[in-house]
Amino acid sequence: MKSSLVIILFLSLFLFSCKRDSNSENQPFYYSTEQEFINNNDGLSDSALIGKLIFFDANLSEPVGVSCATCHSPMSGFSDPRHTSFSEGSAHQFGTRNANAISYMTFAPNRRAEVVRGIWETVGGFFWDGKAEFLNQQALFPLMNPHEMNIPNFGIASTKIKHASYYPKLEKLFGSASLADSQTIVFYAVTCLQAFEQSYQVNQFTSKFDFYLKGKVTLSAQEMRGMQLFNDTTKAKCSFCHLSKPVYYATTDKILFTDYSYENLGLPKHPDLSGTPVDSGLAKFENNNPAEVGRFKTPTLRNIEKTAPYMHSGIFSTLEDVLKFYNERDINPDFAHPEVPATMNTEDLGNLHLTQQEIADIIAFLKTLTDGYKVPQ
Repeated sequence: MKSSLVIILFLSLFLFSCKRDSNSENQPFYYSTEQEFINNNDGLSDSALIGKLIFFDANLSEPVGVSCATCHSPMSGFSDPRHTSFSEGSAHQFGTRNANAISYMTFAPNRRAEVVRGIWETVGGFFWDGKAEFLNQQALFPLMNPHEMNIPNFGIASTKIKHASYYPKLEKLFGSASLADSQTIVFYAVTCLQAFEQSYQVNQFTSKFDFYLKGKVTLSAQEMRGMQLFNDTTKAKCSFCHLSKPVYYATTDKILFTDYSYENLGLPKHPDLSGTPVDSGLAKFENNNPAEVGRFKTPTLRNIEKTAPYMHSGIFSTLEDVLKFYNERDINPDFAHPEVPATMNTEDLGNLHLTQQEIADIIAFLKTLTDGYKVPQ
């Protein structure tokens, strides 16, 4: 990578990684359709507004027809609205991982080591395997990925951006002299895309749980039972990894229901991937460390009701399927063949003795984490 490119990457990171668009606590962001979402730009910074236009620009892909929003719709918690295990890119190729939901992703720390449950662990980064150390890399990679938007190089990407309706806004914000070559054009565009991903429109905090924390609504008896089970570290054990308290190394003091660590849950291989190599997960970026093979990032549970299918391979279609796996992995023959048994977490799941009522209660609580809740008047 050329030194000028590295400088731009880290300059944009320095300037924008800690910025957030202000979202008044008294003005939650609501919308009923994707078009309504697109039309509402109240409170967005200039950079986030440009980033939003880029996010919905289906002319950027090669061939045209796929935008960031194609696989990350606001109507599905910024996950793939088609709810398929693997998303189809502009060249009609499919990836081998489920599309991450990008809401609340911005608060992850840059990939690094932290003490998690008493030991040093890799945390943070972006994508299921942490391949992007920084948020601006996460915004860039899908543009150039042949299984996603399939732009072959910076030259083609910059030409597409220069012909877009938002390019004059980019020139006005950064100055024509700053947009000197294809690399700078792409990375200033990516910086704006990052700003949109950091905005209140992507990170809304408008779930029933958020209003419960503010004392504006009460949870139902079932939701309360589910929350208690969720936080019970001797029974359901959900909160071991999906923390229901702030994480000191995240970039927010709000609850995100993840510790950003990496786990191998002992998942079977997705049937559609039969015959393909083992997915090494985090090990790919940890010097092929055998102890990291098969470990994937713990996602936020916010909007989990909307983001099916679940797990890095999209192997489970419903929350009931997920809870059944957590509850029965070690006693159900359907789960007897983990893809990577050597690094499997054998302590926190597998035979939890949860009843069907308790599973239903936990799911009821998980549904309180869905954005767009309106407090009854």
